[in-house]
Amino acid sequence: MDTRTQEDASGPLGVIGSLMAGFEMVGRHLGLIVLPVLLDLFLWLGPRLSVVPLVQQFIALLMAQPVPDPAVARQIEQVVHLLEQSSEQFNLLSLLSALPLLDVPTLLAQHVPEIGTPLGEPRVLLVTSVLTLVVWMAVLIPIGMGLGFLYLNGLTRRVRVMRSDEAEEALWFSGWVNKIINVFLFISGLMMVGVVLIPLWLLVVGITLMIAPPLGLLIWLISVGLGGYVALNLLFVVPGILLGNRGLFQATLESFMLIQIRFPSVVALILLVVVIYEGLGFVWSLPSGGSWMLLIGILGNGCIATGLTAATFVFYQEQIGQLPKLDQPSKT
Repeated sequence: MDTRTQEDASGPLGVIGSLMAGFEMVGRHLGLIVLPVLLDLFLWLGPRLSVVPLVQQFIALLMAQPVPDPAVARQIEQVVHLLEQSSEQFNLLSLLSALPLLDVPTLLAQHVPEIGTPLGEPRVLLVTSVLTLVVWMAVLIPIGMGLGFLYLNGLTRRVRVMRSDEAEEALWFSGWVNKIINVFLFISGLMMVGVVLIPLWLLVVGITLMIAPPLGLLIWLISVGLGGYVALNLLFVVPGILLGNRGLFQATLESFMLIQIRFPSVVALILLVVVIYEGLGFVWSLPSGGSWMLLIGILGNGCIATGLTAATFVFYQEQIGQLPKLDQPSKT
């Protein structure tokens, strides 16, 4: 007896039911993890794009500036150390799995192995100029968007068949062009807003922290909280487009409505997803990059991440149908 049959009498699935349904779906269709596993294998065994030369140029330019204040000099040294450490571990190819709400979940995009691979040291391609960096980003980001769309749309098909009447499977094939356009417009809009607002926010917070640290900290806390709240309200836009066949405006509106109406359940779902994914992600990444044992972590991460992603789509499908009913005025 599957999860749907068990809970038909008690209404739509909740958080735990959605999680169970998501993992049940992965157990039945292991092919869903192929794309995450292949991408992880590429990030592990394939070549790597290093931005170390570009960061070194920036550090040299930064250190060449006169700094009369010793306190500021110590802060700059800390920033330089952080930049050097981060650049050595960063693989620009991880942009293939770094888009907001439209990424293929991978283990090695976040947990970069410190040692080489079982096949030896990977080939490292150096990014030595800003123009080269821009070109690589212009190539990798659209490819990542395409991979994310294929992964989530394939997942959508399985969720639709598993959670709905099989006759609705035909809807998965309809409106491909509209789905692609709406999803890409949504993600591109998020990226453009981030490119414009994040540097401006960092500038304002940095200046305020130097002039009035308490006020700067307050602005930072408020802005982070507000940004997190807005991001939370956009959580179900992509499921709305892919699974609900909504347009971008309707999907965004319904995502906001669903968050407001089911806020405790949504927060509980997110907390469970984050705890499970991050906790097991730490375990999966324990083997070194030079050991074939890391393959177990890659396979495990593919199963868990796909199950959790499927659970969010199942939760959307179960709860979105309740919106019109919940919005109806009371007859009492």
